[in-house]
Amino acid sequence: MRTRECAEMPSPRASASVCTLGDKAYIFGGRAQNGRYYNDLWSYDPSSNSWSQITGFPGQERVSAAITAYDGVLYLGLGYGTGGIYEESCYLHDWWRWDPKSNTWDSLAPYPQETTVDATLFVAGSRIYVMYGTSTHFTREVNYYDPKTNSWHSIPDNYHRALSAFGSVGAYCEGTYFYGLGNNTSNLKQWYQVDIESDKWTQRSSAPGKGRTFSACAASEHHIYVFGGRYFGGELTGGEIFKEILRYTPASDQWSHAGDMPCGRAENQIAFSIDNKVYFGLGEDENKTLIKKLYCIEE
Repeated sequence: MRTRECAEMPSPRASASVCTLGDKAYIFGGRAQNGRYYNDLWSYDPSSNSWSQITGFPGQERVSAAITAYDGVLYLGLGYGTGGIYEESCYLHDWWRWDPKSNTWDSLAPYPQETTVDATLFVAGSRIYVMYGTSTHFTREVNYYDPKTNSWHSIPDNYHRALSAFGSVGAYCEGTYFYGLGNNTSNLKQWYQVDIESDKWTQRSSAPGKGRTFSACAASEHHIYVFGGRYFGGELTGGEIFKEILRYTPASDQWSHAGDMPCGRAENQIAFSIDNKVYFGLGEDENKTLIKKLYCIEE
């Protein structure tokens, strides 16, 4: 495995959101070094190793938002907006569609649940699933958006899902979605294989070491990588920010240590994969200094 440095993002940030569409990655929102929130959208093109800003997003600034791609367009929104801590008005429910061909924005049906922050998104079939977000509480609810009808639907809890949590991660690998980690007042190491269409959750090997939250996660063809994150705790309970890269192999249901991140200890990063290459970066270090570097793993 080789890690190389890519072009730096022009405006470093933490708690941004990312997805891929075609041969580009799209990074949305996040927090600046001065605490200001962003409402911008950027694209990263691995073929030219370059960044481009996309203008015109009509919504407000936010962190820990949601973004995904389906049928050639981007869907994005949710997250936490500017204001005080735990203010109800800061939990954003807006949901937008951006068409890259026409550079047009459409306002869609708002997300109906309270848990709009740090949700996990993925596409299965013709649905966009949004699950395990948080607000003043955390949850294990699963909802989906139907792009054809512009409507939201809730899937009743089958009481066999992963524990309620926030700050979790997930990724597709070898045709299956995997989900886990996070925090629910305890630092979690849980790891599940998820068949979301049947709402079947199968527990797999727990992540090694301490539980963690606010990690970044992306998959290559045969492996899932987890980058950094935080173990919540104080001086007496071993609180720390991680620098290691964990690698999970679905075929063997095993975890391994894949080295340390060149940026050192970091949390609230982004990670994505294009052409079987995994990229990671941005976020903030243990001193709360924002990171603008992006790296690529080549297996």
